[in-house]
Amino acid sequence: MNPQESFWPGVFAIVLGTFMAVLDTSIVNVAIPEMMHVFGASTEEIQWVITIYTLTMAAVIPLAGYVGVRFGSKKSYLASLFLFTLGSLLCGLAWSNGSMIAARVIQAAGGGLMMTIGQSMIQLVVPREKMGPAMGIFGISVFVAPAVGPTLSGYFVQHMDWRLIFTVNLPFGILAMLLVWRFLREGEVKKDHPFDAAGFLWSAAALVSLLLAVTKGEEKGWDSFFIVSLFLTALISGAMFVARELTTRYPLVDIRLFAKRDFTLGLLVNSMIMVGNFGVIYLLPIYSENMLGKTAMDTGMLMLPQAIASGIVTPISGMLAARVGLKPMIVVGLTFCLVPGFLISHVDLNTDVSTLHWLLAIRGIGLGMCLMTSMQIPLLSVGDPARVPAASVITNVSRQVATSMGIAGLISLFSRRSAEHAVHASEQVTATQPVVQSTLEQWQQMYAAKGLSVQEAAASALQLMGQLVKKYAGIAALQDSLLVAALIMVAALLLMLIVKENKDALQASPESKSQPAMLE
Repeated sequence: MNPQESFWPGVFAIVLGTFMAVLDTSIVNVAIPEMMHVFGASTEEIQWVITIYTLTMAAVIPLAGYVGVRFGSKKSYLASLFLFTLGSLLCGLAWSNGSMIAARVIQAAGGGLMMTIGQSMIQLVVPREKMGPAMGIFGISVFVAPAVGPTLSGYFVQHMDWRLIFTVNLPFGILAMLLVWRFLREGEVKKDHPFDAAGFLWSAAALVSLLLAVTKGEEKGWDSFFIVSLFLTALISGAMFVARELTTRYPLVDIRLFAKRDFTLGLLVNSMIMVGNFGVIYLLPIYSENMLGKTAMDTGMLMLPQAIASGIVTPISGMLAARVGLKPMIVVGLTFCLVPGFLISHVDLNTDVSTLHWLLAIRGIGLGMCLMTSMQIPLLSVGDPARVPAASVITNVSRQVATSMGIAGLISLFSRRSAEHAVHASEQVTATQPVVQSTLEQWQQMYAAKGLSVQEAAASALQLMGQLVKKYAGIAALQDSLLVAALIMVAALLLMLIVKENKDALQASPESKSQPAMLE
């Protein structure tokens, strides 16, 4: 095999594994009602199927750097891929909500390690001159998978078997393991590398507490004892984790990387873009399903143009970035996101679906240009290849935390603004107004014509008016939330303007002309 071409099958294996892991963060949502019916679970019980996946991934991601160094990147990636595939099989065989949650823990443990180890492996496997296209293709797995998830899940639930959302991973998982085994060599192994157990415990406590708080905050109440206790636990554990990592000789996570200005700024930019992106991905289904009454499949089709556009543009932007630089690509991409983003924030009940398709497609072009390229900024700012795995751990943790907190914040804003708009609308819409009175009389006559008594017809008319007030209040709240998501992207653009790109690291060096040692 030509050594100059041999890294692509390995990259494909990494992308395939990561795509499955990210896909399973969003693909489950549509199947929740079906699982509630099959398992006889309550809404609160079934939500743990989603929540436990996020919490487990967050807990294990900090382990990825140590595992890769101690056991070798190839063995670690294969083990995590096997764990994820096994968890997918067990999810497909689950007979109760409890067994599904246990299987999701196994699946997420493999997925969290696989995503992080895979990202650092690409940095070590691919020559510098090919890094742009490789990271562009890797970006498909990270950013397109969440958008494709609802569409794929909707198809499985409506036309096939909901268990396929898990078991579909099995053939792809096996294929990815075979490709890794064949095309990737083992990296450097340090069997005597000590394990920072205290650092792991403090990081797990901090991340799990924080993500559980933001996930359950709206449900339990942000000022409830449960949520406040979780935030305090996260704060104390986080402080202890930082103190531990700064004083131990072998830290679990190299948090000294935050001292690098462009690493920290690049991380913030990427996190803001993630929040702006996932905010729209989670808010528009509320509009489609709750306000327009569309099916899950219809909602998936609504979001599909953005996923397709992003999937096409992401690898192309990776190739162009090597020539024009990362910063110009990110700035132009964010600009492409902002215009349709502000237009989408004016969506209402009369918005044409084809208009939304075009706006989301243009937004997908922008996301394809800026999402993956923004992830490279912090990684390239590190400089030392030996610190890349640590940087990969931090970027994955940051992405997970930013996405969870951003979604929780926007959903909370939506709920709060819905209540505020409903109160304001109720004050404006009174039965003494001639227009309202005339409308109520027409509806009352309509219900009376259907055979209801005068009292029943009047009550039904008032109920319909209340539903309309609530729906229009929800639309106004949705517009507010989508506007905030767009403003977050504006903040990312402004911050990006002061980031200094490490152009030397992006270009091929003489040493990079030879194939890295991890390839067959």
